[in-house]
Amino acid sequence: MNWEVATAKNGEATLTLNNYAIYSKYRPREDAWKWIDSEFEESMEQYFLIGLGLGYHAERLAKLAKGKRVIVYFFEKIEYELFLNNDKSDDLLLKIEIIHDLKDIILNEKTQVLISGSWIKAIGHDHPLFTYLEDIKINQVTYKRSADLMENNFKSNMRIASEIQNYPKYIKKIACIVASGPSLNKTVSWLKEIQDKVEIFAVGSALKILLLNGITPTAAIISDAKDDIIKQIEGSGYLGTLYFLSTANAKTVIKHEGDSFIIFQQGYPLAEVAAEKHQMPLFETGGSVSTVAISLLEYLNFEEIILFGQDLSFVGNQTHAKGSTSGRAVSDDLNIREVLANDGSLVYTTPNLQVYTRWIENKAKRMSKKLYTTSEKGVFIPKVPYINQKELNSIVDSN
Repeated sequence: MNWEVATAKNGEATLTLNNYAIYSKYRPREDAWKWIDSEFEESMEQYFLIGLGLGYHAERLAKLAKGKRVIVYFFEKIEYELFLNNDKSDDLLLKIEIIHDLKDIILNEKTQVLISGSWIKAIGHDHPLFTYLEDIKINQVTYKRSADLMENNFKSNMRIASEIQNYPKYIKKIACIVASGPSLNKTVSWLKEIQDKVEIFAVGSALKILLLNGITPTAAIISDAKDDIIKQIEGSGYLGTLYFLSTANAKTVIKHEGDSFIIFQQGYPLAEVAAEKHQMPLFETGGSVSTVAISLLEYLNFEEIILFGQDLSFVGNQTHAKGSTSGRAVSDDLNIREVLANDGSLVYTTPNLQVYTRWIENKAKRMSKKLYTTSEKGVFIPKVPYINQKELNSIVDSN
């Protein structure tokens, strides 16, 4: 990797990596400190900072940590050498632990991981840590943006679900998860033909599409904290079962008139405490409603799970099926990436969609249940084979 130290407008040293600025070219130390101030969580017991650089981030973090353990990861030997040239490095070395091997660090729920987005851009897609760090960063940004809303929803949902109910038992052995990716425009007719032979679980954004096509799902699933998901059930006339994440939008949960069941998620402390209190299972969430659904259906012990509309990709600029309550066009300036599709072609995806893709890939490797996809133009995922309509019917008819 190409490291370059330059002089900022205020006379301080600044740093670029592979032509990406790690620090400001005007006030590198001050801006690095401001970023740490905005991210720092005092309640944590230790801190893990990705990227040593010239030490500006680490310097502020050590000051705020007030003696708590601060671990700093550096990418390359030259980076460490550049840090040592900093006139404050000797003093800082007494306050932090510097590592180069991630095997040397054990993270727990009381560890705050701090990653400046500039490092992820600078190391590039080909770096072995890129996907790992990008997943962490995207999940952090998503959580930080919704943290207060999630907590308010959780408190409201616990009042709504004051009597926590065990989940229903299902007789059929095959379940379909229906998301609202573009492929659903084609495959919704496949689903209509087999609807009496399978259990159908619709993510909220696909619910109205199914109802418009004469398909009443076994259940709908919601997970988003934001108020605008109320449109997923509003005016639908849907009175069936609703599964909702404990932090899902409470107004939407209240609006639903049918039976509802709460889902407690791993990694969210309030949900973990509540699950233990009520002797309910905890689920991996994966960051999206479809990934929540996969965890739920695995727990419900379906033998085979078939994904509809779970494209995680798009051709052109449309991300969802016609009639979806989540549809939007993708602008040209987003961070669009090309990936391999199930039919061997190249399709587009986004960083967020890749987070979900990697989660499903890892989940499929660990699952004993069979997982299939009907999305021909969807992202290719090992262990999640594509099936056409003939193969779908064969699987369904064999049960």
